[in-house]
Amino acid sequence: MLGLGNTLLSPYLTESGYVNTHSLSVDGAGSGSDADFLNSNTTLQSQLRDSHSWSLWLKLDEGNPSTSAYIVGSANSSNIYGIYITSSGILGHVFFSATGSVNEGRSVYNANAATFSSGANDWTHVGVVITETGGTMGVALYVNGEEIAGTAVLSTMNAAAQSSFSPSVNIPIGAYVTSSGGFAGIDGLIDEVAFFDDALTADEMSAIGAGGGPTDLTGHDHLYLYYKLNNNTNDEVGNSNGSLNGQAAFSTTTP
Repeated sequence: MLGLGNTLLSPYLTESGYVNTHSLSVDGAGSGSDADFLNSNTTLQSQLRDSHSWSLWLKLDEGNPSTSAYIVGSANSSNIYGIYITSSGILGHVFFSATGSVNEGRSVYNANAATFSSGANDWTHVGVVITETGGTMGVALYVNGEEIAGTAVLSTMNAAAQSSFSPSVNIPIGAYVTSSGGFAGIDGLIDEVAFFDDALTADEMSAIGAGGGPTDLTGHDHLYLYYKLNNNTNDEVGNSNGSLNGQAAFSTTTP
């Protein structure tokens, strides 16, 4: 039931009675094989080449990080994909595709204002929507169900470049991982990580993130990966179960 916003008809509201028992704890301190993250065990190559969306809940231990930290991030050669938070608390998205020219296949999009402030550690819903329109790539960032203003710092991505994206590193949740290992991860808790193989509407993102707490997204259209992180790393959709890396562990602190 989609595009209905926060109405009583939506199954993605806190009123659904969903019980959320655990979240994932990562400390952002390790590197290489010691880095903390959830390994999705899939590169999502086909899905990232087209319109897609992310939804997750995040609780940083000390608000904005001391250096840029990745919520999601992978890189091999010039193929880079990530959702990050800068040391100023700015939420951002990066997408580089290894193409024949350094002047194409590049996208960096940052929020115009800080979402995470120093010392703040409230649970926050983060959403990212990528829209491939056949010629350009659109980026929209959402915080607690509401789209926030942002700026394309770098925007040379086109349909051909996006369709050439060729990652060889599995997508991690909670860190930035290259072929030599992970680093630059967030310090805090992550919960209810959902990946969709299409661009969610503003109403859909509001229904998921504006209610003040997680809801059960099972059955949502275009849901491709869904890690509830309720003391396990199962993908509830069944496309790719995850695994823990480093000292990543489960916490009973939840939104």
